[in-house]
Amino acid sequence: MERTLRDILEWVVLGLLVVVGVLLFLWVGGWVFTFLGKLLLAISGLIWTLLTYVVPVLIIAAIGYGVVYLLQRRSSSAQ
Repeated sequence: MERTLRDILEWVVLGLLVVVGVLLFLWVGGWVFTFLGKLLLAISGLIWTLLTYVVPVLIIAAIGYGVVYLLQRRSSSAQ
C-alpha cells in the first residue's frame, strides 16, 4: 500500500487541524476556569464578609433571646 503525496498532505493537514482544535479547546477552557475561579473567589469573599458581620450579630441576638427568655420564665414562675 503506497501512499501518495496527496494522502500524506491530507494527513498532515488533518493532524494540524486536530492540534489547532485541541489548543483552541484548551484556550477556551483556560478562560472558563479563570472566570470560574474569579467567580468562586468573589462568592467566598462575600460569604466571609457575611460571616464576619452576621455571626457576631447572631451571637448577640442569641444572648438577648436567652436573657429575655430567662426573665419571662422567672416572672411567670413568680406569679
